[in-house]
Amino acid sequence: MYPLFESLCIQNSKILNSKWHEKRFRKAYFKYFGKSAYFNLLDEVNIPKEFKKGNVKLRVLYGETGREIQFEIYKLRKINTIKLVHVSSLKYPLKLIEREKLNSLFEQRGACDDIIIVRDGQITDSSYANLIFFDGREWITPKYPLLKGTCRARLLANGKIKMATLGIQELKAFKGLKLINAMRDIDQELIPMDRIIH
Repeated sequence: MYPLFESLCIQNSKILNSKWHEKRFRKAYFKYFGKSAYFNLLDEVNIPKEFKKGNVKLRVLYGETGREIQFEIYKLRKINTIKLVHVSSLKYPLKLIEREKLNSLFEQRGACDDIIIVRDGQITDSSYANLIFFDGREWITPKYPLLKGTCRARLLANGKIKMATLGIQELKAFKGLKLINAMRDIDQELIPMDRIIH
């Protein structure tokens, strides 16, 4: 019923970075439905009492004429190992409910916690987050992600990260990486590069 969605972070009753999600929602709505949205993503979102404290994930599922609001308590998932998974011509430009191709790639992770999707030789994203790599001086994010995340867009706009075309060979230049999305900001623990399984 609802083909698209946005995931937002709520911390102690405060919805974080809402303007970035509203911006992506409007772009995605126009691209998918061919017209401007007539409602705002977060109109009349009331946080239930049981979700007013701590970290909460807010999912807004939406379609052409409406939306559905979901809340869940969020616990940051620790990533110990990540497997490189190769694919060609995969597209996921909008945050779609339908994730069958991404899910099938995730199933190839073996004993690892997540995957890095290598599309036509280029580093893109993990199964659910954008990537940033640290070279000891700067944070670099792949120039061609599968999905342009809101955290990535904000960090780029603030000058905290830079874009570069990254192939597998370029990974040797980095000390570690982080997975970023609405629920995982830049302030998390660095994952050493030797945790990437080729």
